[in-house]
Amino acid sequence: MKLSFKAAILKKLNSPLIIDYVNFDGVLLNGQVLVKIKYSGICGSQLGEIEGIKGKDKYLPHLMGHEGIGEVVEKNRKVRKVKKGDHVLLHWMPSNGLNSPLPRYEWKNKKLNAGNLTTFNTYAVVSENKLTKISKKQSDNTKILLLGCTASTAIGSAKKLTKLSADDYVAVSGCGAIGLNIIQYAKFVGVKNIIAVDINDEKLNLAKKIGANYILNSNKINFLKYFKKKFPAGINNFFECTGNTRVISDAFECLNKNNGTQILIGVPKYKDKAYFYTLDLHLGKKLVGCKGGDFKPDVDLNEYFKILNNKNFLLQDFIANEIELKDINDVFSDMRKNKLLGKCIINLQKEY
Repeated sequence: MKLSFKAAILKKLNSPLIIDYVNFDGVLLNGQVLVKIKYSGICGSQLGEIEGIKGKDKYLPHLMGHEGIGEVVEKNRKVRKVKKGDHVLLHWMPSNGLNSPLPRYEWKNKKLNAGNLTTFNTYAVVSENKLTKISKKQSDNTKILLLGCTASTAIGSAKKLTKLSADDYVAVSGCGAIGLNIIQYAKFVGVKNIIAVDINDEKLNLAKKIGANYILNSNKINFLKYFKKKFPAGINNFFECTGNTRVISDAFECLNKNNGTQILIGVPKYKDKAYFYTLDLHLGKKLVGCKGGDFKPDVDLNEYFKILNNKNFLLQDFIANEIELKDINDVFSDMRKNKLLGKCIINLQKEY
C-alpha cells in the first residue's frame, strides 16, 4: 500500500521541525507493521534530540516520536502478534515479536531516516516488538498513551528500580511529565514525605496538588542547604529527571548515607559531568540508571493501566492539552522555556 502522509521532520539540530508529506513505497519487510496513528505523546527526550544533547546526529533528516496509539492497516506476513484492524499501543521499550529492519521512507525524492518506531506522523512503519495490542475502548482513552513512555518510565522507575516505603523521604527533581507521574505514583502507594524540586512555581504548585508535601524552587532557595537542614537524615530515594549535572551532584550528596538511592532519568548534555565522592557508594549510597523504567510492555501493560485508571491517580490534572501536528513547534518552544505544565498530546486524526 503506497502512501503519502504528513509528518514532522527534523532536518537540522536546534531548528524547528518541518511539517511536510513523506512517501512510503508500500513494501513491508520482515516484522514490519503499517499503523495509522491516532495519538502521539511529546516527551522531553525529543527536545533533547532536537538540541543534540547526545552529540552529533548522523541520521539527519529523520522522523521522531516514540509513544502513540494507532490502528493496524497492514502487516508483513511473518508478523503474528497483531492483525489488520487491531488497535495498538506504540512503545519505545521492546516487547515480544520480531525486531524489524528500519522503514524505507522518501522525502523530496531522497531517503528519509527513521527508527523502527516514530509517532510524529499520521502513518508509521513499526517493528512488531514496538507495539502491543489493546482494545478499541482503550485506544480511545488517552491515558493508555502515557504507557508508551511517560507513565511506564515513571511507574517502572519507582516500582522496579528501587523500593518505596511509606516512611521514606522521596524527592523528585524536575516536575515535567515523568517527574509528576513519579510523584503521583509515590502518593498512590502511600509515601508520606514527597519533595518536589523545580525552577517553575506553576509546576511546583501542580506537583503539590497531585501529592508533593514539600516544594522547592531551586532558583530561589539553595538546593543543597535546604535539603541538609530540612532532611538531616537524608533522602531515601531521589528521582533525578532534569539531566542537570549540578542537580545530579547535589542530589547525590543529599542521600541517606546508609541506604539512599539516586535514580537517574534525565539525560545531561553529552559533554557535561556530574561530581560526587565515590566512597559514599562503598558505604551504602546507590546510583541507578533508568532505561524506560525497565518496562516490559507485554507483561506490565494491564497492571499499569489499572493504576492509571484508579480514581486516586489524578491524570485529569496532568494531561495539559491536545494539539494538532502543525502546532508541535510551539510545544517545544514552551518546553524550552520551562512553561509547559503536564503532558501534551498530538491528535493526528484530523490529518487523514
